[in-house]
Amino acid sequence: MSDYRLYYWDLPFRGNFIQMFLEEVDASYERMDASDIYPQRSLKIRNPGMAPPYLYECKSKTYFAQMPACLMHLGREYDCLPKRAEAHTLALKTILDCNDVLMEITNYNGSMMWSKNAWEVFRYSRLPDWMKIFEKTGRAHGLKGGTGNGSGFLLGSRLSVADIATAALFGAMVYSFPALEEDLSENAPHIAGLCRRVESRPKIRRFLQAQREQNGRGYCGGQIEESLRRMIGG
Repeated sequence: MSDYRLYYWDLPFRGNFIQMFLEEVDASYERMDASDIYPQRSLKIRNPGMAPPYLYECKSKTYFAQMPACLMHLGREYDCLPKRAEAHTLALKTILDCNDVLMEITNYNGSMMWSKNAWEVFRYSRLPDWMKIFEKTGRAHGLKGGTGNGSGFLLGSRLSVADIATAALFGAMVYSFPALEEDLSENAPHIAGLCRRVESRPKIRRFLQAQREQNGRGYCGGQIEESLRRMIGG
């Protein structure tokens, strides 16, 4: 029997935060289609959530919703949270920041499609500030740059759930929209290197390679992604 079932769509977006973690820790899991729960059954499961991803833990027969909550639960289960109290809190803060960036880049989960003026304000003001927040956090805790992909981690001396979340956020973003790679390198060069190093870890690399072969540069799908591609191109 699998350890987990992850309910999400094929595209990366919020699902990859959990899936990359499960791959890294070598957990056994089944990837289930989100429509198995959403929207008809979303209020019928234990611990309901508004929308995918949903994570089902087989041993406890428990559902978890909300990407940050799922990741923090897995981080505790697999000892992938920082030990120091401040860094532990910062791991949660990092994941919540990731969730906020996803909300903002989709213009508040598609509440409106992007206009050129609104997108340019976001891309050249708000998004760089987000990148710099991650960059400053990493550099304050020993993340190194230099030549190549650098060294170190976001919140200390070992890989944590915060590193996987950061790579799931910015790695997917620059892969799906290559025009944003220069933005990340300019505003957060240490984070760019961290993303490359996390994505090159053997189990995560194999997972991403298979996913990208299947889905190309797909990001979040639907009208939201169409709106983004009209702004960025590609």
